[in-house]
Amino acid sequence: MMMRLTVTSVRRVIATLCTIALMILSLTGCGGVVSSSKSKETSSGVVSAVTGQPQGPTITIGVATDLPGLGYWHDGAYSGFDIDVAVYVAQALGYSSRQIIFTQVEPQDRVRVLADSSADMVVAGFAITDESVQQVTVAGPYLEVRPAVLVHQQDAKTDTLPDTLSSAEALDALHAHDVTLCAAQGTAVHTMIEHYQLSALRDYRTYGQCMTALMAGSVDAIAGDDVILPGLIRERRAQYRMVVDADAADQMKYGIAVARGRDELAKKIAATLRTMVTDGSWQRYVDNNLVPLGYRPAHTLSTDDIVVHSAA
Repeated sequence: MMMRLTVTSVRRVIATLCTIALMILSLTGCGGVVSSSKSKETSSGVVSAVTGQPQGPTITIGVATDLPGLGYWHDGAYSGFDIDVAVYVAQALGYSSRQIIFTQVEPQDRVRVLADSSADMVVAGFAITDESVQQVTVAGPYLEVRPAVLVHQQDAKTDTLPDTLSSAEALDALHAHDVTLCAAQGTAVHTMIEHYQLSALRDYRTYGQCMTALMAGSVDAIAGDDVILPGLIRERRAQYRMVVDADAADQMKYGIAVARGRDELAKKIAATLRTMVTDGSWQRYVDNNLVPLGYRPAHTLSTDDIVVHSAA
């Protein structure tokens, strides 16, 4: 028997299908920041992790995706100290979770993605240095870190290194023992080593690639800091150790970078970072993300130090 469809019955079917579709969309749209396990290449060559439809105006934030504890993309979600800070700042600027888009950025691309407007800000372990403030405007610091070198627990080339050395002493010792050192391009540590003119420096694009090279024996050590390096060995701590620069004068300070000249935005970000410290959020983010990796801040971040850094 052929079923006869009336206009009314067709309308009922369409209405039912629409209701089901809305229910599915509402379920997938619940939760936090816009993100996905599917990545797509943007016109600037930066990989964006985006799914669903952002609601209203959006803010795009460049973050690291391969640094556990700091900025990490795993199992379809972002996590880490930088991620928590980025969300806090974006929401203070008036953006909801569904309006925040994270974009993967490697160290050597941080300046470029701001210059070509691929990102509105970068929260990715960006150190405030004389060189960086010539290229971008930075609000901060929001974290203070110590330079460090990651070596094998047992290695004839590095066994004699103590657990603490100044950066200059460490580089002298590494040079004397013919240690091949890996550093991620575009980082403050890489620039420091370049100035030192260490002949056995190997350049890689990311810390993840440096870690792979260390595990494979292509390099003997990785230069980084006491926040980034512990995350790389979170599941292999017995196999490696860090030589940390305990000299306060050598500390590096992370800041949130925006395009050069966007001073008003940087001022708003600096004010938000100061609030983040005073309301206890900063300490909570440190405790949740960094303390489990062994990081211990030398002191509570001072709000007086959080300012805008830019070239004259």
